[in-house]
Amino acid sequence: MDNDIPAKKIETKAKGFLLIILFANFIRYVEISIIDIGLPNFVIDLAGTLSLYGLVVGIFALTRSIFQVPIAIASDKIGRKIMMVISIIIYTIGTFLCFIAENIVQLLIYRSIQGMGAYSSILQAMIGDYYRKKHGKGMAIYSFTITLGFFAGFIIGGLFLVLFGPRSIFLIAGILGLISVVIVIIFLKMPQQSISTSQIEQKEGILKQSIKISDVKIILKENQYKIILIVNAFRWLLFFGIYAYIIWMIEIYYKVPHIETIILLIIIVLLYALFIVLGGILADHIGPRKTIIIGQVLVISFGFLFFIITGLIVFIIVNIIVSVGFALVETGGNAYLSKILEEKYPHVKGSGFGFNNALGFFCSAIGPIILCYLGEFHVFLPYYVVSIIIIGALLITIKFIKS
Repeated sequence: MDNDIPAKKIETKAKGFLLIILFANFIRYVEISIIDIGLPNFVIDLAGTLSLYGLVVGIFALTRSIFQVPIAIASDKIGRKIMMVISIIIYTIGTFLCFIAENIVQLLIYRSIQGMGAYSSILQAMIGDYYRKKHGKGMAIYSFTITLGFFAGFIIGGLFLVLFGPRSIFLIAGILGLISVVIVIIFLKMPQQSISTSQIEQKEGILKQSIKISDVKIILKENQYKIILIVNAFRWLLFFGIYAYIIWMIEIYYKVPHIETIILLIIIVLLYALFIVLGGILADHIGPRKTIIIGQVLVISFGFLFFIITGLIVFIIVNIIVSVGFALVETGGNAYLSKILEEKYPHVKGSGFGFNNALGFFCSAIGPIILCYLGEFHVFLPYYVVSIIIIGALLITIKFIKS
């Protein structure tokens, strides 16, 4: 009975740890979506072109990709909480600098500083620590807090956009960053792992061996890891390109008022969130591979519909279905990745997620730049390109990813 008391205390601390991590993840994406909702109008005030808008979106993800691996590796070596706090502070400084930007060049520089605060892989690794067996559930909860953050950010950002103009989005995002870092510093307590001494010794032995060579090189020897990297890279490239393009299309091309824009985006995000959860359930029951394939088929099936109809209602319906497809691909891909790392490389899991995110952030930087540039030639050309690329990703999934 006495042994049950420490175990319960450890479990309570672990749940508190998980709650703070999910809160930090939620706040991070509230900040991001607050900026996203007002960014098209802010860019128009400074420059006024679709291509420059894509560049402003892309530069943020580009610096995230550059700093993702160094920060993730540092978190494995010197501590995840320390690197998390440093990253949040850097991101918040960049956000306040964007608030005072007076031209497009300054905005690009300050957005790149924002991107240096790259700590998503740290959060993923922490959640992976908590959900060591149910990877689909863990990654679904992680993805759901992202989506919930986007949902809240659209509402908050939309209100500030209507009441105070596009520049105000950076002010409120910076304030939320300050709140987040204070809460993490004060309340985040790293839990003790309830594992046996032999398990600890085994992990320490593996860790000592892995220091002799690069963590990333170790993981890249695994073929299934490399394949899921490719599939995830396609998803990052296309989803974030389409996401940025949707906001521009609704606000600028279709000229939908701000309030109606918020409502439309909330509908899309709510359904996306629903299928993030369903994707986690599917991944745990039918397997990550089948979940990925179902999502890819949905994206392909509806991507070419703009050859026939181009009205606003059809535009929204198609983007809802495409978003559902990407939600399933995301959850299935993350569950498959988490399973590989937990089973074969638990001692460098942060580095494994970090390299995946670094490649993903690089692709998410290129996505908006490419798709927005293509949109200058034909407004629906980006959707045709997305469907064609996903066909290639589907073939890779079917042929190379194991059940």
